[in-house]
Amino acid sequence: MEKVRAANERLSTLNSEVEIKIHKEYVDEDSIEKYIKNKDFIVDCSDNFKTKFLINRIAVNFNIKSIIAGIKDFFGQIITINPKLSACYECVFNQPNLNVSSESPLPVIGVTPGILGTLEALEVIKTTLGLPNLENKLLMVNLLNLSFDIIDLVRNDNCFCSK
Repeated sequence: MEKVRAANERLSTLNSEVEIKIHKEYVDEDSIEKYIKNKDFIVDCSDNFKTKFLINRIAVNFNIKSIIAGIKDFFGQIITINPKLSACYECVFNQPNLNVSSESPLPVIGVTPGILGTLEALEVIKTTLGLPNLENKLLMVNLLNLSFDIIDLVRNDNCFCSK
């Protein structure tokens, strides 16, 4: 079943009074802008680096706070980006060669995206309330030994977000 239809069915059973709009469209440079108008946050749940770097650039360029998570197996990471104030995704990670078509999805253990997604939702709440969050920090999650480590980040003066 398509992801958008599966998500719609599941969410509709949780709360039938919520209006859900689904869009089956690949998000790219040409399509993303119509989805971010008048938004306060972009929460990344994508499964590939190309989309994560795109979301980062769009969020910084349009001054929209964003939360980007990545997962593999039992591991995950989360960064909260406050444009013009905090380090961005590209300050931390070198952009891979995105023209290579051999990118394949990373292996996923079912609970990992659920836990990281819940942590992303928490970041939205904390940021909205002005509470301490993961700006200028990278949360590293290891679900094998249940450890959470925070790495302090420094904004890269040579990154596009600093200009």
